[in-house]
Amino acid sequence: MNISDRIQALRKAKGMSQEQLADAIGVSRQAVSKWESEQATPDLEKVVIMSDLFEVTTDYILKGIEPVEEKDHKTMADVIDQKILTEKNGKRIKTLVKYALIGVGALMSIELIVLLIYVIVNHGFPG
Repeated sequence: MNISDRIQALRKAKGMSQEQLADAIGVSRQAVSKWESEQATPDLEKVVIMSDLFEVTTDYILKGIEPVEEKDHKTMADVIDQKILTEKNGKRIKTLVKYALIGVGALMSIELIVLLIYVIVNHGFPG
C-alpha cells in the first residue's frame, strides 16, 4: 500500500468524500483526487493536518508505519518499579506476620501465668 492508497483508505474509513477532505485541509477536490491517483503528493503541512484529522501518525500516512502501542511494552523502569513494590509488599507481610506471632505468643504467656497463679493459690489444677 502506498501513500495514495493510505489517504484514500483513511478518507473512506472516516466516511468522507474527496470534497469533504479537501475542505477540511484547505485544498481543492482536484488536489485530493491527484493524491489518490498518484499524480501528485501532498506537501508536509497537509500531511500533518491529515494525520490530526484521521488520528494517525505522519509516519503512517507517509510510509505506512503502524505505531507501536505503548501498553504492550513494559519499560525497564516499569519492571524495576514492579519488583520494588513486590519486595516492599513482601517485607510488609513478613513484618505483619512477625507482630501477629509476637501477639499470639504474648497472649499464650499471659494464659500460662494465670494458670500457674491459679494452681499456686488453689493448690491444684481446676477440674
